[in-house]
Amino acid sequence: MSTKEHCGFIGLIGRPNVGKSTLLNKLIGQDLSITTPKPQTTRNRLLGIRTQGTSQMVFIDTPGIHESNIPLNRKMIEYAIQTLEETDLNLWLIEPLKSHFKKPHPDDKKILDLISNCRSKTMLVINKIDLADRERILRTIDTFSQLGSFDEIIPLSALKSTNLDSLLEQLERYLPEHPFFFENDQLTDASERFLVAELVREQIFRKLQQELPYSTAVQVERFQEDPDCLKLDCLICVERESQKGILIGKSGSMLKQIGTAAREKIERLLGQRVFLALHVKVVKQWTRKKHHLQALGYQ
Repeated sequence: MSTKEHCGFIGLIGRPNVGKSTLLNKLIGQDLSITTPKPQTTRNRLLGIRTQGTSQMVFIDTPGIHESNIPLNRKMIEYAIQTLEETDLNLWLIEPLKSHFKKPHPDDKKILDLISNCRSKTMLVINKIDLADRERILRTIDTFSQLGSFDEIIPLSALKSTNLDSLLEQLERYLPEHPFFFENDQLTDASERFLVAELVREQIFRKLQQELPYSTAVQVERFQEDPDCLKLDCLICVERESQKGILIGKSGSMLKQIGTAAREKIERLLGQRVFLALHVKVVKQWTRKKHHLQALGYQ
């Protein structure tokens, strides 16, 4: 058996809400990337690292690629497109075609154009096969096979962990021979502050409806490690006073729900007791103003 190390960067790309973050979490065995039923939850590129034996896979979870005129969304799309050129291999995640759809989604056509001009190899991953019958899956394979050339086509269900072993076997075959980039027990290069902010934002998406979550950003203002617990202060930015009222809720009830759920996930992730305080501030039109985007970490 070879003792040479193999390591590579693997991009997870696709339209919003196709299951990229769910797949990342399953592949590394840790709820690292936030997931919600709402599209466009992921805003930044996030590294997830899986090390087993002599192989290390460095997955890059990216925001969904879609058409948008909003500066925040355009910045998110830039992150995803940039990833295409920085990887050894890309996993393009799609869903099975709907029964009444004969052609791929327009955003999938845009992604196909992007990967056609990319030097990296591409595997087509058909996710959510637990929600489709055999005929839809086969029709999806046939349709996309005619549209592009892929190194592999793998149907799976990230949520149900169906066919993940087959995906991992194929990924190992494409890893270049290279020393590990990260320590064996490292799961990500993201800071704990970043992960805390993301877990708070996840609960905002889960607890609130309509468009309000898309107008929120989270900053960690205090990250103080004490012997008994980790003390955190997080600032949640919204765009309008009306959004601030909804986020806080009657007598602070909604903010308390968000804080409790986020604190529990932060404690599980970091393995220690946490005191979490949340505050809300109005920053008008922050999703559309370049200087606000930069101040909130979207460079």
